[in-house]
Amino acid sequence: MPNQGDLDRRYAADMARVVVLRMAGVRASGTAVTWRANRCWPFALAVGLPFVAAGVHLGFFSTTVPKFQSYGMWLLYYTLVNLAVILCQWIGCRSFHAMCDSLDRMLTPTGRVAVHAWIDRGISAKRQWRYTVLGAVSAVGAMFGIQRAVGTTPRLFVDAASYMVIVVTGAAAANSNYWMIRAIRLARIVTDPANVKLLWFAPSRTIGLERLARWYRFVTLVAAAGLCLAFVPVIYVSRIDPGNDLLITIKWILAGTFMVAITLFGLYSQWRLSWIVEQARAVSIRRLEEALPPRAPRRASDISEADARVNDLLSYIIASPNTAVNGQTLASTLLAMFAGALPIIVTVLLR
Repeated sequence: MPNQGDLDRRYAADMARVVVLRMAGVRASGTAVTWRANRCWPFALAVGLPFVAAGVHLGFFSTTVPKFQSYGMWLLYYTLVNLAVILCQWIGCRSFHAMCDSLDRMLTPTGRVAVHAWIDRGISAKRQWRYTVLGAVSAVGAMFGIQRAVGTTPRLFVDAASYMVIVVTGAAAANSNYWMIRAIRLARIVTDPANVKLLWFAPSRTIGLERLARWYRFVTLVAAAGLCLAFVPVIYVSRIDPGNDLLITIKWILAGTFMVAITLFGLYSQWRLSWIVEQARAVSIRRLEEALPPRAPRRASDISEADARVNDLLSYIIASPNTAVNGQTLASTLLAMFAGALPIIVTVLLR
């Protein structure tokens, strides 16, 4: 059975097995070198090959120089998106590592077993590559459909380099979505009353719970920013052929997938954290009420010193927050939902 402190050591040993970070030679751990240049060749190869292919195509096969105005712009855009995905995954994993110690102290022995099992299933290469390949195939399918529907225009030029770069982007985005889904499962584990021990006099002030809620808020905002980035090419293509049914279908599939992920990650996770706070708070109130005499004394002088202390504790717990949601949580969730809805509104107007 895992002991307290094992979670931090386990993270340092295993979280480098996040597929995208491993390909980029990045470790999201404070106990090791952050970036190892000799281990990033898979990602460097995947990011660099499209530009090599584009250079060969433009230098030897293309006779229309203006194509590069849109062609090169999109190759650069997707490369920057891929780098942004690496950065966001690194920041998210580092933030998780920073709260491991507090989370570990909050867990019961049963909870530690459940969290370690969550890590075992999450870092499984088979599970991660399944989502990664699915994302790459879906991205290629979307690109092929757009190419067939819109055709080659001065503002949209597709060739082998386009497919190379979109494969990397689709795979990286799918891996990020996979870990968002895994994080939702983590919210269920750490809000099981048998898995955690909260401060009985102020459950919402438990350090591990506060840091976990803060982490969920941060990653929700990052996910919303990723949704906006993903919609940039959809908005661009919608201007070329506003009424195309295939573009509209791709647009709503993309929007629906990311909005569901953000909703589950941002709203459901915070609701689960608030639920466990409410449960723990109710248990503490009930136990203190049971410690009081069945009938209230008629005069204040009849109250014993022990009952007075119980009354003070009861008043303190009743006045404590009954939820993990605060102003920052509400603001970040609303901002994330607005950021996610903004590109959808724009694409609807461009339909």
